[in-house]
Amino acid sequence: MRTPLRMLALFPLVVLLLTACGESSEAVGPVDSAASAPSLASIQPGNATANVDPSTPIVLRFSHAMMTGMEMLVVLHEGNVTGAVVAATTTWSADRTILTLMPQAPMKRTTTYVVHLSPSLKDTAGHVINLSAGTMMGGQNVSGGMMGSASMMNGQWGPGMMGAGWQAANGTFGMSFSFTTS
Repeated sequence: MRTPLRMLALFPLVVLLLTACGESSEAVGPVDSAASAPSLASIQPGNATANVDPSTPIVLRFSHAMMTGMEMLVVLHEGNVTGAVVAATTTWSADRTILTLMPQAPMKRTTTYVVHLSPSLKDTAGHVINLSAGTMMGGQNVSGGMMGSASMMNGQWGPGMMGAGWQAANGTFGMSFSFTTS
């Protein structure tokens, strides 16, 4: 058992350890923590929606203002995530939180379309998107198997048909949402 005097001698060490473990005004851990990362707040048409009017725009709302150029990392495909890319005009809201994709020609009737979001989307502060909120809206993580063997090179996943920025550190290729036109 320690004497009170010895315990007092340890007091400065205890204070130092508690201070080191306490709160700090400096960022700790990854820059893109869930608290600071942008997320997808909503998508219309919603995942698995049927009978969508073929002239309907696709509207994505983000939780943070998004960086310039991020519209290039949101793609509309016909059929599935490796299907033909549908040419679309993209427009941001003034505050850069709402992205509207308007297909340049009406979508085909009774056809499935997939909205594919890159895991490299960033907000204006440079934080990478947290796509996990998209799963609550029915979004599906895009696996390598969904991308097809065309993206596999020498046993390694390469940029494939989607180009750079489409493979996350966890091996997924972003998130997809599908809908079917009327």
